Amino acid sequence: MDRQLRNTLGLIALSLAAAGVAWAASGHERSLAIFPAQNIPLRFDHALHLDAGADCTTCHESVAKSERAQDRNLPGHEQCETCHDIEAAQKGQKTDPPASCGTCHPGFDPTVRKEPAKLDFPQANMRFNHKVHLDRKVDCVTCHGDMTKVNLATRQQLPKMATCLECHDGKTAPNECTTCHLKEASGRLQLDFSSGILRPMQGDPLGMDHGPRFEFNHGSRAAVSRQTCSQCHSDSFCQKCHDSLQKPLSVHPNDYITLHPIQARTDAARCESCHRLQSFCAACHERSGVGMDADKSLRPHNTKVHPDYQTWVVQLGPQHHGIAASRDIRSCTACHREETCMSCHSELSQRQQVNPHPSGFSSSCKRLAAANDRPCLKCHSESSLVQKGCR
Repeated sequence: MDRQLRNTLGLIALSLAAAGVAWAASGHERSLAIFPAQNIPLRFDHALHLDAGADCTTCHESVAKSERAQDRNLPGHEQCETCHDIEAAQKGQKTDPPASCGTCHPGFDPTVRKEPAKLDFPQANMRFNHKVHLDRKVDCVTCHGDMTKVNLATRQQLPKMATCLECHDGKTAPNECTTCHLKEASGRLQLDFSSGILRPMQGDPLGMDHGPRFEFNHGSRAAVSRQTCSQCHSDSFCQKCHDSLQKPLSVHPNDYITLHPIQARTDAARCESCHRLQSFCAACHERSGVGMDADKSLRPHNTKVHPDYQTWVVQLGPQHHGIAASRDIRSCTACHREETCMSCHSELSQRQQVNPHPSGFSSSCKRLAAANDRPCLKCHSESSLVQKGCR
């Protein structure tokens, strides 16, 4: 194969690839939830008909009175017979323009079967009034584009949301979501349809693209435009994810269990937006043998979390557990429960009672107890607080 031929084939392949990408991108501009997939086994040329002098209402005359998106404003044989002599063609006569079944139904032979392949043209899941738009002199090309360059019309000739918002700006026409979108009994938008789930897509006019990373960045957007979110989502929708232990796999991808300590140390607040340290982290660590109350048979023998007992518990110094706890108590509570501390520091404990308060604390204990005595009662009884002068 010579070089010129290889280059030509390469350019053809590149063009096909680019066309495929462009087709894929344009195919996602219109939501399947709003405009379900179609199957149109027809041969038709809009450009040819318009060039011959037909206009939109020649074939789609019912749109002038159509007030619902569910209306089927497609031409039938009676509209076609205005120009195409179907009856003469069925008798074998030559017609101009051609009117045989195969003209519009490719491959259909009435001598073999009675009916051509059915047209699958599902109704749009939205509210739309053609009559109102036509009465207000909105041209067909505004919503459906230039049909003089189109052969068979498909979903690509249906309007995009950005097109609608050019007029529906709250001034020229209403811009509430429910103007066009279906709603549930609760008043919120209906999101689930048999053809798909309604999700804002890339390039949507409101800047609310619910793409693959939306789980990570939706918080900032929701904080700025919570009212927009509430058009579709209830508080229970948010709580279903935020208050549960089962999260989408995209939140913690791959082998996150081996990587999570790094993120937990650097951004514990973010972890706590979903996980409770005392009910989630501590319980998981105990099951895996890391927590203090874990079964001894589960504990690893080749790793050490804390320094030796004397340095960590007995001797006061920079590595003492009290110093570490005062710096980052969150790390402690990831493995230890409140009872762990109370086993040594509570007056109610049967073990040794080590006073965790600094010197001079008694001078301020009454003020602190008066403000909130719940922490005090974790370790002290009512009578003990009175004896210490904290009541």
